Amino acid sequence: MSRVRTTSRPMARLQQAAAFALALVVLGLPAACAGRKPPKQAQGPALTVASEHALLLRRHRPDLAERWTAPSPDEVPFAPLDINTVAAHEQSLRGLLERARALPASAAADSLQARLTLELEQTVPGGALRTDPLLWLAIVEAAARAPFAYDSTAGCREVERAMRQFELIPEALRGAAVLMRGAPPPDPAAFEAGLTRVEWVFRRDLPSRTKACKEGRLLAEFVQADTLAAASLAGFRRLLVPEP
Repeated sequence: MSRVRTTSRPMARLQQAAAFALALVVLGLPAACAGRKPPKQAQGPALTVASEHALLLRRHRPDLAERWTAPSPDEVPFAPLDINTVAAHEQSLRGLLERARALPASAAADSLQARLTLELEQTVPGGALRTDPLLWLAIVEAAARAPFAYDSTAGCREVERAMRQFELIPEALRGAAVLMRGAPPPDPAAFEAGLTRVEWVFRRDLPSRTKACKEGRLLAEFVQADTLAAASLAGFRRLLVPEP
């Protein structure tokens, strides 16, 4: 079954990439109206900034990628931010924001600036990445879902990618706990509800989407990675809410 799907993917990928590029244009650029094409000098730079930001989102902020961009067939592995990488990411966002502010005035440019500003506010010292464990739960949940977001009939290719995403989640949560060291403890009820939800996604929701894959070895590896990711949620709780 996997081979049949694989041989049909080249044309599908071209169609998917075209759809994603079109979605970025819709989200990040003013649409042509009355049959007029937007000026190339306004279109090119805006698309470049939007595309670079979309790539950063899929790599570091899959929660925002899920909210702001079209699902993508590109395999961009999750790269969780940590104490060693967050400052460089902040500088990347500042550079993109500076370029976005230099774009010709439009509603789309304003939207791009607002998105970059929001992400930057979450990234700087004192921002949500360093204070809000619920944000980190949203990040790892979105990272786990990302491989299944584009293809509604996920096969072994998606299962393998999901397994790799799962393998990074324990590291992501440990790094998040270090980033949030010294922050006020989370609201207990909200934190427990968030942990319960993400555990359900890991243990129930995503495994149910793997039925199209029939490779036993791969499925076993997926289950192992899924189990370790779910178990790391308890470790995240212990790091943030030590027992008295």
